[in-house]
Amino acid sequence: MLGLVEVITLLLGLQGFGLTPNPKAPTADQSLQYAMPDADVVVQLDATSIIPGNYKALVALATQPQIVASPELGKAVKQLVNEVEGARGLVKTTAGIDLTTDVSDATLFVQIVPNKEPTGVAVVRGKFTPAVLDKIGKALGAAPTKVGSGAMLAMGADKSLALGVTKDGTLLAGLPKLVTDRLADSWRSPPRPAGSNLAYVADVINARPVFAMVLTMSAQARKAVTAKMEKNFLSDVIARHKVAALSLFHNGMGWTWVDTTRAGLDQMAMVSDGMIELMRAAQIAPRGLAKVMLGALDSYRGTSKQVDEVIKRKADILKIVDSFTGDGQFKVAVDKNPGALRLTVRATGKTLSEVVPGGMMLPGALFFLIARDSAPAPPPPAIAVPPAPPPPPGSRAPAKPLAPAPKPPVKK
Repeated sequence: MLGLVEVITLLLGLQGFGLTPNPKAPTADQSLQYAMPDADVVVQLDATSIIPGNYKALVALATQPQIVASPELGKAVKQLVNEVEGARGLVKTTAGIDLTTDVSDATLFVQIVPNKEPTGVAVVRGKFTPAVLDKIGKALGAAPTKVGSGAMLAMGADKSLALGVTKDGTLLAGLPKLVTDRLADSWRSPPRPAGSNLAYVADVINARPVFAMVLTMSAQARKAVTAKMEKNFLSDVIARHKVAALSLFHNGMGWTWVDTTRAGLDQMAMVSDGMIELMRAAQIAPRGLAKVMLGALDSYRGTSKQVDEVIKRKADILKIVDSFTGDGQFKVAVDKNPGALRLTVRATGKTLSEVVPGGMMLPGALFFLIARDSAPAPPPPAIAVPPAPPPPPGSRAPAKPLAPAPKPPVKK
């Protein structure tokens, strides 16, 4: 188990991790080329902003001098890197895909079907060729088939899942019919008329998020979901919303809400304002709490090695807190449109950590580590003495020793 010093060193090394802006982020035209127009849930992921930079940072982490100087921490980091490399190598050998360079972005479309399993299709853009299906098929003992100008591989004992590679090098995964339809030469990108599900999704994707989730649930899907819930805020939101979207960017986050009533829009605008205030407070509070804890520790100098080590590393700890938090002064743009019953919010800082309150966990983690390392060791478990074995069959139990005979009285 890593100690306090190792954790501080590791957190200092993690400052190279994060999200990077992607100048070639996917557009709505690209991401929605093979969309399901009636999807209830759409999830968008820009892998280029996440994977390559963080993969390089992870590999470099194992060679950082401060990591190498700690044998236990260096061993743990090397083990993590080896596990990641092992998984990467396995996928590359089996499917011919390098997850760190060959995947650019992915979009998942899900449709909720009452009383049935959800249906959907995943669309992955990157460096894909039909050779990917050949390798996967060889590993599974199946052969891909040609569909239009692309190829498809049916998977599973009941062939209920299919993989496909289109003529433009896009990887598809989903129900065989959904994949087959999109591989056909006659396939065309679904239209996106104003006010449609895909029109709202397109607005979210064109803002270039790193991650986004968009809900445009049908009346049937809302009824199916809320039927299993009690009456509360969440069920009310699901039943009343027209669009609900949450997006993460390399420098912040945002959300979009389209209601069906004016009162509902006012309610969500108030909730949104409250969330912004909480996010600002959650940036400042960890900094203040960390300073209070570190300042108070001086009164405990000399009580334990762990406390003295924390006092010695105050500057490093404050540097970690600053890197995971902001000053709460991030910019917020709010567009409330009563006519369209639409609310759009975008919170922006220099980095995502200046907006999203990830630093809330740091003071608590610091307190836990100090308390854990300063706690006295538990007493060793008592050693149970096994009972004497029973006498063998047929043997006589040893006679009990007789009490000593009383001494005769001494005559005077």
